Amino acid sequence: MLGSTLVGASGAGTVGIIGGSGFAASVLAVLTAPITLIVAAGTTVTVGGLEAGCYFVDERITDETEVLEILRQVALTANEDYFKLFDVSSEEAAEIGTVSRIRVPDEDGGYQFYDVENLYIVNGELLNRDWFFNTSLGNIGAAVISGQ
Repeated sequence: MLGSTLVGASGAGTVGIIGGSGFAASVLAVLTAPITLIVAAGTTVTVGGLEAGCYFVDERITDETEVLEILRQVALTANEDYFKLFDVSSEEAAEIGTVSRIRVPDEDGGYQFYDVENLYIVNGELLNRDWFFNTSLGNIGAAVISGQ
């Protein structure tokens, strides 16, 4: 049918047959409009690439002052048995050589201390920089407290 239409023979009859057949009309559309398929494929690849790129981007907070500000906010409402911030001002740090630290419980019932300068946050998870694998210290959650 397509061959006869392309050469001009029996065009009216072929168009009538194609008009009554949904499948044949689809085949004709695909064969006569490949640019549509190319544009659609390009659009699909582009949109899919943008979605994948956005999905695989991590939200990282690595600046020490930003991490410290977030930890100060967490410490306001945190249970001190599970999280405690020992905040040292820059003047104190210069005078006595200590740094801000946090305390979190370990598996043995004791506590582990981590310097804030070694902490960073990725997608809401607080991590400590170590030699090999970084230690996960837990997820940072936000709570909204209404004023009474």
